[in-house]
Amino acid sequence: MPFLYNQWCQVFRAEKNTKPFLRNTEFFWQEGHTLHETAEEAQEFARKIWQEYQDYVKKNLCFAIIAGKKSENEKFAGALESYTVECLLPDGQCLQLATSHYFGNNFCQAMNVKFQNKQNQLQYPFSTSWGTSTRAIGALALSHADKWGIVLPFDVAPVQVAFILIGEKEELTNYYQEIASILTSAKFRCKVYNKNKQVNLNILQADKEGCPLKIILGTEELEKEEITLIRRDDIKRKITISLKESEIEKKYVLAFEKYIEEIKKIDNVNNEKIKSELEKQNPLHSFKKGTMAGKIFKVITKEVDEFKKNTYQKSTNFHDKHIFPANNFSELQEKINKEIKGLFLIPFCNFSDCERTIPHKLSSYSIRCLSLTKKLKEGKKCIFCAAPAVNYAYLGRSY
Repeated sequence: MPFLYNQWCQVFRAEKNTKPFLRNTEFFWQEGHTLHETAEEAQEFARKIWQEYQDYVKKNLCFAIIAGKKSENEKFAGALESYTVECLLPDGQCLQLATSHYFGNNFCQAMNVKFQNKQNQLQYPFSTSWGTSTRAIGALALSHADKWGIVLPFDVAPVQVAFILIGEKEELTNYYQEIASILTSAKFRCKVYNKNKQVNLNILQADKEGCPLKIILGTEELEKEEITLIRRDDIKRKITISLKESEIEKKYVLAFEKYIEEIKKIDNVNNEKIKSELEKQNPLHSFKKGTMAGKIFKVITKEVDEFKKNTYQKSTNFHDKHIFPANNFSELQEKINKEIKGLFLIPFCNFSDCERTIPHKLSSYSIRCLSLTKKLKEGKKCIFCAAPAVNYAYLGRSY
């Protein structure tokens, strides 16, 4: 103990109303299950995975999130606690991206699963389950996009750096290959876009596919020993990376050349072997390539960080503008009647009987989750039943 299981698979689910990626009859997902000796250990693990999902959605998918605990009626059937990570889409609806559940020993009792504890007694273990699915791709396509196409977050982009060559000179191709080899050796995913004869069409194709960075290489870049870098989130801004050797670098190269020549002159039994190794390894070329790589990575690393921050900030700005507080039912109904799109932050009692009345009062609306961070002011009452509120809750429409 604990037992940890993880699976990646396809799932079939009967759906009356499908929507590509967001709610499909067949979809891909990742799902995990664990069995623990104690309730505390299982609860802690469920919250840990919930935090992992939050980090993945924020850092890798660049989404501002709504994270909280599912209400009594919305939690997974059989679970004692369900935690969710959700995001707001451009149409104002909420999409559940990942969940983590603590089941207690309910399912283990139902399936008669037991283990021998440290006291040599049989007991039911405590279990968790957690998962995410390809609906995250649908969220990306809808949220991270502009008039040119999708804008993929850097970490998940199949092509992170798109190379666009202006011309077909052999020297230009060699120049591209040298730069591409530096990036691919550092695990950047690169691709040259050259299917179309017109350069603009190649650029447009890379933009449509959401490549975070484009490197433009032409005769001008070759002659000036430069790289033109363009970020997908700001296509009008051109960033120039100079690869020219500075005066101090030239001195280092000259000193290194002299050092290599002196080594070759060493007169001992291993002289031929040393010469052979030096010719094979070409340390001078490696030295120059390392200098070039340093210049490229310094700029690209900075721009990648800025790209991630900017992509996340756009999501945050939309998120913050589309969450509306409502302290009583008339205020909430007035905002809904005005067709305000987004989530409503409301005081809520979290009673099952009260929650079951919501669809009758507000068609298509439900409690998306209970906030675990927003502090409830004393004396607040549930906007549906006027009982004492125990949490702020996010009310909204979902897929």
